[in-house]
Amino acid sequence: MMPGDWMSITQKIFSQSGTVMVLGKTDSGKTSFIKILAQYLARRNRKVGIIDLDIGQSTLGPPGTISMGVLDKERLKKKIIPVCYMIFIGSTSPGKCVDRFLARVYYLYCLCQREKVDVLLVDTTGLVTGSVGVYLKCNLIEKINPTIIVALQFGQELEPILEIFKSQSSRQIFRIKPFPNISEKNWIERKKRREKQFKIYFRDSLIRDIDFTTLPITGIYFDSIFLSDTEIITQLKEKYQLEVISGDIIDSKMILILPGPPTILSQDIVNIITDIKKCYKLKQIILLFSDWFSYLLVSFNNKEGLSNGLGIIKEIDFKQKKMTVYLPASISLENLAQIEIGQLKVKPDGSELPYIEPVEY
Repeated sequence: MMPGDWMSITQKIFSQSGTVMVLGKTDSGKTSFIKILAQYLARRNRKVGIIDLDIGQSTLGPPGTISMGVLDKERLKKKIIPVCYMIFIGSTSPGKCVDRFLARVYYLYCLCQREKVDVLLVDTTGLVTGSVGVYLKCNLIEKINPTIIVALQFGQELEPILEIFKSQSSRQIFRIKPFPNISEKNWIERKKRREKQFKIYFRDSLIRDIDFTTLPITGIYFDSIFLSDTEIITQLKEKYQLEVISGDIIDSKMILILPGPPTILSQDIVNIITDIKKCYKLKQIILLFSDWFSYLLVSFNNKEGLSNGLGIIKEIDFKQKKMTVYLPASISLENLAQIEIGQLKVKPDGSELPYIEPVEY
């Protein structure tokens, strides 16, 4: 049974077009409201776009991604919402990568204009409080510029966000109560749900070798094209007797990949790294070890920056430029333009592993 205020807002939205953004903290019923609203509109011959930004509890794409699907009357009958666009974030919390998250959300929003939907519904994350939550949602509203904001709030938790936009006459704000029967999930239950999604996604995975000789590897620590600079590697070996598998300088940052599993660095290594930083006039050195890459979630992106699908790294041979991954059989690597590394470790059975931040100097 739909709550009374949900029905009245649904009817008001039906008479309009544009973008509807739904805000609310975790377990407030955002996804349930969007599902009900999307079905209501599709039954009445409206073409509905749905953007799923909840990277921790995704409903369209796998966790760690943002995606967009389209629902109309025919798809509603078949009970399917095909994903039109998927973009990799590589994390289950936008708090770890706020500005990158916002930039990619805006890019996804721009791509969605191709679909020419009657109404675009935006499902957001539950991060709404604190300085990060307010910053995230305010910037999200400014970038997407929704014509309607639906605020599902228990008390006044969304007011610091809504207060900023209340004077804008071009935008309507509807405040409604969360669905009364929604049960609050703890972090263990949310994690189990993600693991179930990953298990399903990787259930038919094959182990494949991918040659990345001509492919850039990017990610949070590889924010530009990362390529092995043989001159730097030779210099470091000759001057410091430092064994380096791969290394490059990007702007004023050096990334070094060392052999072996991560270990506690000796004082000698720390002194060498300090000297390298001075010698090359660097602001930062990031140390990675070859074993650090195992079980990292990766995305195989096309030229548009859209994800063809996700894989899990088994191992990387930087010398041979070969990445061995667990990859679902259905994923095509045609038009592959980039391999993007995430901030999430997952096994093929769906279980998550602890993610350890690289050593930075």
